[in-house]
Amino acid sequence: MLYAGDAFSQTLNHDALCKKWCLEKYEVMWVDYEPEEIEEKDYILLNKDMTYQAVSEGDYSEGQWSFNKDDKYFVLYNADKEELKFLVESLKSDHMVVAIDVKELKGIDIHYINKQK
Repeated sequence: MLYAGDAFSQTLNHDALCKKWCLEKYEVMWVDYEPEEIEEKDYILLNKDMTYQAVSEGDYSEGQWSFNKDDKYFVLYNADKEELKFLVESLKSDHMVVAIDVKELKGIDIHYINKQK
């Protein structure tokens, strides 16, 4: 293991996740990649009432979300009952790193920032 620090400087819980998370960058094999132009305004807003709003590649979606504290992931469920599972790898008050549980995206860490202080 190359990194021995505590990735969860903030306790991973429902309230810690309930923020507007704006896409910052992608990381693959320790190399950072900027979002494409179409992704520059991408975000996930996790609300305390377990609803969410999101923009991905310019497409808006909303629905419900669930959270599994023990296994450190949350799942977004859109209006069509499709789901997308986010594995939380690191969480700080203003920074979150996730991996999406999709075979095609394996090995890609997605960095989000919360710009509100």
